[in-house]
Amino acid sequence: MSIRDLPAELLTDIFEQVVNDDSLVDPFHPTSMSLSQWNRRPTQRDWILVSPNEDAHIKQMKVYTATKSIMFTCKQWYRIAYHLLFHCLFLSDIVRLPPLCVVLDRYAWLGWYVKRIHLVRYYSTRRVTMADVETMLVTVIHHCPNLELFTVEWQIAPSFPAIADSLVTYSAKSLRSVHWKTSPDCLAGLIWALDALPSLVSIYIHFENPLITMTPPDDAEDTSEDTSPLLGTASHISLSLNNLEQLTVRGLSQEFIEQAIGWSFPVLRSFTLDFSAHRDNLPDVVEFLKHHGTQLTYLDLNTIPALDLSAILASCPMLTSFSFNPDWHLPFHADSSEGVFSSFLQEPHARITHLGLHQLLHAFLPPSQNVSSGGSGGLPEVATMLLQRTNDLTFSQLTRRLFPALKAVRVLNRTLLTGLERQNGPEEEGYARWERWEAHCAAEGVRLEDCTGALLGDLPLDSDDEWEGESEGEREDYEEEQKGQEGELRPSNVKELRDLLDEIRRMSVSEPGPLTEEGFAAFALNNMPPITD
Repeated sequence: MSIRDLPAELLTDIFEQVVNDDSLVDPFHPTSMSLSQWNRRPTQRDWILVSPNEDAHIKQMKVYTATKSIMFTCKQWYRIAYHLLFHCLFLSDIVRLPPLCVVLDRYAWLGWYVKRIHLVRYYSTRRVTMADVETMLVTVIHHCPNLELFTVEWQIAPSFPAIADSLVTYSAKSLRSVHWKTSPDCLAGLIWALDALPSLVSIYIHFENPLITMTPPDDAEDTSEDTSPLLGTASHISLSLNNLEQLTVRGLSQEFIEQAIGWSFPVLRSFTLDFSAHRDNLPDVVEFLKHHGTQLTYLDLNTIPALDLSAILASCPMLTSFSFNPDWHLPFHADSSEGVFSSFLQEPHARITHLGLHQLLHAFLPPSQNVSSGGSGGLPEVATMLLQRTNDLTFSQLTRRLFPALKAVRVLNRTLLTGLERQNGPEEEGYARWERWEAHCAAEGVRLEDCTGALLGDLPLDSDDEWEGESEGEREDYEEEQKGQEGELRPSNVKELRDLLDEIRRMSVSEPGPLTEEGFAAFALNNMPPITD
C-alpha cells in the first residue's frame, strides 16, 4: 500500500500528532515556579535565560516550521495539512493581523479550527491605529466559535469593552483562559465580562496605571460608602466563577482584590499576586485568603510591602507550594536583633513541599550589578547590609521544624541568575552566603535550586570550559554514550518522519513555492486550495 493511498482522515491524525504541542493549548498560565532554561545565542558564545513565556513563543515558531515542512512535501499533504496553521493564531507583529482578517472573511470555516489567539506586541503606526486593531481583532474573534485561549500582552484598556463584548458574544461557552492587560478604570467592564464567561478555568489580569485620574463628583458626600466610583452598578455583582482554578493578578489590583473577597471561587487552587514595584494601596491579601485560601494548593505573593505570613499560611492549610519575598522585614527580625529567639510562623505548616524566594538581588550580586535598568543608583551601604541580614534571618527559618514536608527551596529571580552567569558566580560575601545557605539546606535534607530547577550555583559552561577538570577517559565514555543514543526516537528529532518526508518529496511532481516572510496569513490568502465538498 502506497503512502498516497492512505485516507485523508488517517493522514490528518498523523499530522496533528506530529505538529500539535499540548502545552500551547494548556489553559493554565505559567507561574513563577515554572522552570526557565538556558539557551545559547545562535551567533554568540554567551547564554540567555529563557522564561516559560518566551519558551512558549519558541515552541509556536517550531510548530509553524513543522507545519510548513509537511505542507510543502506534496500537493496532497498541502491540501490536508494547511488548516493546522490556524490551530494557534500567534501574531508576533500586529501587521499580520489585516491579512488574517481577510483570510477569515473569505474562508470563515477556517475559524472553526482556532483554539488560541495570542498577540505579543503592538506598535502604533500610521497604517494600523488602535481603532483599526480593535476592529480587526473583533472580526477575528467573530470567526472563532471554538476559541479556548485568548492572550494579549499589550495594553487593551481603550478597546477592552469591544473586545470583551465580542468574546462574550461568540466564545462564551468555549473560552477557558484569558490574559488581559488593562487599567483599573476598566474594572466595571471587567467584572461584567467575567460574569458572562462561566467556563473560565484560568484568569490572568495585569492592571497598569489608569488612563485618567478619577475625580470625585460634586455630590460625593451623598454617595454611599460601599459604592466605588470605578465600578458603578458592577459593585453590586457577586461573581460565582464555579470553574476557575487559577487566578493571577498583577499591578494596581487593590480594588479588584477587595471586590473579589465577596465572590465565589469553589474550585480555586492557584492564586498569584504580583504587586510589581508599587508600595502604596496594597490589597487586603489576608482578608482575601481568609475567604478563598482554604482549598489553595499554590500561593505566590510578590510584593515589596511585607505581609503577615503567619496569618496567611494559617488560612491556607492545603498549600503545597508557596512563594514570597524574603526581603520583607517581619516582626521576628526585631526580636532576633534583641537576642530573643522567635519564629516567623506560629505553627508548622505540614503540607508545603516547595518554597519559592523572590528578589534576593542584594544577597548575591554586588551593588553595581543589582541596580535595575530604570534606577539611578543602588541602596545605601547600610540599607544593603540590613537587607542582607534580613535575608539571612528569613532563610534560617526555612527548616523541617516549620515545614516538615519541605523538599526544595527555589530562588526565582531570573535577573539574579542572569547576573550570576555574567560574573561567573557570586563574589566574596555573596559566595560566603551561598555556602552558608547550601550547608543549611544540606543539613535539613532540602534541595536549594535556581529558577531552572538546577542546584543554585550550577551555571551553564562554555564549550571550552565544559570538560575542564575531567579526565580524557570520562570524555570518551560520554561521547560513546551520546553516539549510542543517536538512533533513539526523540520528540525533537524524529528520524522516521524526516525519511518519510524525503521519500514523498521525490515522489512529488511539482511543489508549491516557499512561504514568504509575510506570515502564514498572507500565505493562506494567496495559496488557498479550492474548497471541495
